Amino acid sequence: MARPARIHGMVIPAPRFTRWALVYFLKYLLLPGLLVLLALDIALYFVFRDWLGACYGVLCFLQ
Repeated sequence: MARPARIHGMVIPAPRFTRWALVYFLKYLLLPGLLVLLALDIALYFVFRDWLGACYGVLCFLQ
């Protein structure tokens, strides 16, 4: 195993995944992606229901 790097006498820890990295991942990558997919799903639901007259998704089975 390699020894930790020393800069000006201080030991620099290796990069690691932190809680803040998880927060940033959820906030800037996962949440916007889910919102885009939700908007696309809602748009496709209305397109299939109103324009094509076909069933789309689980909501059609509940009606």
